[in-house]
Amino acid sequence: MLDVLREKAIALADEITKLEEYVEFLECEKALKEDEVAQQLLMDFQQKQQEFVAKQMSGEFDQDLMNELSEIQSKLSARESVVNFIEAYNRLLTTLAEVLDLISERINVNIAEVYRR
Repeated sequence: MLDVLREKAIALADEITKLEEYVEFLECEKALKEDEVAQQLLMDFQQKQQEFVAKQMSGEFDQDLMNELSEIQSKLSARESVVNFIEAYNRLLTTLAEVLDLISERINVNIAEVYRR
């Protein structure tokens, strides 16, 4: 990569870290990590999800396990830290997608399309 391009990419990344959406994302991420209840729910969800997938791969469907996953997901959706994190994450992704779209348009290559394949 050309040094000039590398410098500009670094400058762009530095500017992104100054965005309100990025700062808010980091704050919400920190709050989520500090929410012990949400962290336990997330660990429980991941464990149950792995169990569910393992059973599905062996051809078994466990309705009770599916119900447990739904219940945990409902509890997660009710946690303010989880909701705030997801909303902040989506706002950041939207902003980054706009940047990517501008670059794509300028160089006449749909970068997002390349990554969807």
